[in-house]
Amino acid sequence: MRGPYPVPLLLLVTMFFWGAAFNVTEVALDHTTPAFTAFSRGAFGFLVLLPFLGAFGSRLPRTPRLWGFAAAMGFGGTTLSLAALAEGTSRAGPAIAAVLLNTAPFFVAIIGRLALHERVTALRALGLVIGFAGVLTIILAGNSSSGEDIVIGAALTLLGAIGYGTAGLLMRYLSLTGEPLDIMGLTAAQFLCGAIFLLPYLFLSGDVGASDWGSAELWLSIAFIVIGAQVIAYLGFYAALSRWPSSRVYPWTFLSPVVAILIEAIRGNLPGPLPTVGMAIVVLGLIIVNLPAAEAPAQQPVVVRP
Repeated sequence: MRGPYPVPLLLLVTMFFWGAAFNVTEVALDHTTPAFTAFSRGAFGFLVLLPFLGAFGSRLPRTPRLWGFAAAMGFGGTTLSLAALAEGTSRAGPAIAAVLLNTAPFFVAIIGRLALHERVTALRALGLVIGFAGVLTIILAGNSSSGEDIVIGAALTLLGAIGYGTAGLLMRYLSLTGEPLDIMGLTAAQFLCGAIFLLPYLFLSGDVGASDWGSAELWLSIAFIVIGAQVIAYLGFYAALSRWPSSRVYPWTFLSPVVAILIEAIRGNLPGPLPTVGMAIVVLGLIIVNLPAAEAPAQQPVVVRP
């Protein structure tokens, strides 16, 4: 996936599935628990990818080092992010959780600068701030109700944002080592590790047995989330990270709430003036982030040694 596909196309496909997942996950949660929804993304995502590895010339990691990376990425990008989002939404409310989850690009910019020496120009930083302001406008224009335990919920969601950002930075790091990078195999391993780490959360959350396992709506929703928002989206996102700096890739995640609004508009629920303004601000921020002038000046190629 690294060569023939334009990076903007990969990211647009990813943001479509991540944006659509908001509504589809809501449908799934009418029939099951947040814990099972999170677990299914990792476990079923691995099972969906497994048969395709050989067809695409990929394979699961063969060294303890790469399995260590897969475990770290699974814990951050699957276990921590999904469990923290579920608990953060429950405790702090959906509006606060959504805002805090979208702080991931800021953590990525800071950690990427310190760990990977990726420069962030003033223009790109400006675009990032503008894009986040647009997300904030969209979210606060909707339901801003809070949960019962805002402090704990906010802290958990921030941990999820850091975990989600760190997983992508690890993939970016591997792409800079100069060694062959098997994105599909490593992603499958990440899903497997993330699902294993989610098992305690699944069994301790309770009420899983009360799920409506016979609901066709549940399984159609899970299928869309797993195949689209997990497998296709993560493969596209990681392929983009192998070719663009993380500070340029992660701000594209601001588009996911825009996609969610557009899907609702297609269904007949047109957005009000404030969300529309927020969408325009997000697009403006993204345009600024991707301007040629926002790219750091070219330097001698730097290869990160493992």
